[in-house]
Amino acid sequence: MKKLKGYITVYLSMILGLLITLTLTVIEGVRRQTARMETECVMDAGLSSIFAEYHREMVKQYGLLFIDDSYGASPGTDNTRSHLLEYMNLNFRANDMTKDLTGLRADNAKLSEVSFASDDSGTVLRYQIVRYMKSKTGAELLLNEGFDPIDPDEVIDLYDDYEEKRDDLSGEIDEIVDEYNLGLTEGEDPVEISNPADAVERLSSSSALFYACKDLNSISNRSTDLSSLISKRQYPEGFGLYEGQKSPYSPVDEAYFNGYLFDKLGYRGKEKEEACLNYQIEYLIEGKDSDLKNLEEIAEKIFKIRYVTNLTHLYSSPGKINEANEMAIAASLVIAQPELIEAVKHSIILAWAYAESAKDLRILFDGHKLAVTKTEQDWNTPLSQIMDFRSHLGEYRIPSGTMAYKDFLYSFIFFENKKKCNMRLMDVMEMDIRLTNGNANFRMNDQIYQLKARVNVSGSYGYGYEITRSYSYR
Repeated sequence: MKKLKGYITVYLSMILGLLITLTLTVIEGVRRQTARMETECVMDAGLSSIFAEYHREMVKQYGLLFIDDSYGASPGTDNTRSHLLEYMNLNFRANDMTKDLTGLRADNAKLSEVSFASDDSGTVLRYQIVRYMKSKTGAELLLNEGFDPIDPDEVIDLYDDYEEKRDDLSGEIDEIVDEYNLGLTEGEDPVEISNPADAVERLSSSSALFYACKDLNSISNRSTDLSSLISKRQYPEGFGLYEGQKSPYSPVDEAYFNGYLFDKLGYRGKEKEEACLNYQIEYLIEGKDSDLKNLEEIAEKIFKIRYVTNLTHLYSSPGKINEANEMAIAASLVIAQPELIEAVKHSIILAWAYAESAKDLRILFDGHKLAVTKTEQDWNTPLSQIMDFRSHLGEYRIPSGTMAYKDFLYSFIFFENKKKCNMRLMDVMEMDIRLTNGNANFRMNDQIYQLKARVNVSGSYGYGYEITRSYSYR
């Protein structure tokens, strides 16, 4: 019987074992690489999905992208974290082949370095606004080329100085008259000075809106309760801007931001439809709870600025000073003392500037523009009108000026505290979005701009991964 040799069988068995080992190693390597790649792809898809859940009203009204972590219910980043896990697991189960090969699932997630719109008093909000404006074609940087904003605080300080001077003049005139009357002999009647400036003096405490508006009924009567708004409540801070994200407070960024305000918000003459307050820019400047109060404050500021402007012109005009001097002499005939004439003259000049400033307000609120500085041609109030100037407010030549009401607002915004402006802008956003369906509890400190997510992923074959990603509306 012939004996068979088995070395071929042994050889093939060894080769087959090696091939099987190699094949299984390759399959395991493919499985691991597939799991890593799938984890990365699913993580990116999950983050894209939660960032696609931006607040629709923020986009519709303000063109800005934020995740509302309350999703119309209870606020908190746990909601966003749950949505991320849900989207990731939906994607892990989407492909039957990779599900069998890897069996991956997202077990837990943690969000960190979460930036909210309200962080650093609205700096994150301003950061996105500036980026939004820079992305727009032909974004308006300045309202007027070469426009030089007027610092209201500096001018109002001058106004206060003039008011102090007016009080001093009034006291000086009274003192001179009283001293004269004390020197009269028995039987002589005391004298009084009929100062034309007294008619203005009696109206000096009136609201500037009485001069500005022909019909006070045309002023919006809208008001709101400020107590629930972000500028009036405490709220938790998020992470803020990331390293490398430039602070949005440069002069150019300021111009972009202010351009955004006048594009998206309403103000007198360009009221925003379906808004809580009609005069929203005015609210940013004054922060009062009604349109009437905010507009009144703005009118007072403009009046004071024009008062200083008009006084500057009067004191540089020899002809007008001479007119005031002649009227002062006529008013002081009963006491022909040089010091009295001088005091009455200056009081008349101050009253004249007051009357002209009231007319300037009417011109501005009628929709016309004012000259930055007054000239003889721009002057609208004859000296003869100061005693009844209110009845002549509608009588004026339309000036060829460059300063519209909007430009005064721009000046006030330009010099307003930046972070205070941010906070009041968030107030306005909360006011208006709360008027829309399903957003009664909308809060700006729930609006996520960017975050970092760390997710733990496990597979059916005994291994898992931890993946970290940062994501932002960039």
